[in-house]
Amino acid sequence: MSIPATSELADLILRAARRLRAAHAAALDGLPVNPHQAHALRAIARLEPARPSQVAGRLRVARGSATEVIDTLEAGGWVARTPDPSDGRATLLSLTPSGRDLLARVAQARDRGAEGVLGGLSPQERATLTEALTPLATPDPQA
Repeated sequence: MSIPATSELADLILRAARRLRAAHAAALDGLPVNPHQAHALRAIARLEPARPSQVAGRLRVARGSATEVIDTLEAGGWVARTPDPSDGRATLLSLTPSGRDLLARVAQARDRGAEGVLGGLSPQERATLTEALTPLATPDPQA
């Protein structure tokens, strides 16, 4: 196999990422959240209890955009807002029991979507891909 130019390799990675995103979105079909809402649900679970600004940062969106998504998750009964005991002006977000159940279903859907794209890779190919992508997926400490 020839070594592709950097731009060709970047295009290949982007096409693979688009394919994974499409598979994840398709796997969410039938669940009451879209991919962006599912991502927010996962972010809240990781940061819990989370401030809305932290969720916005994790999603890499403006706080107003995150608030819209959080409002939808709260209206669905999956996320609860509580006052921050250390700052009366702030709120903290946490998953409700039905939010945890939905998160588990989202995780299963993501696994199905990923398996649809990556399932044909051998264990050695998965190991090689993991080894190659890990440094690229690690945040740049200078950014």
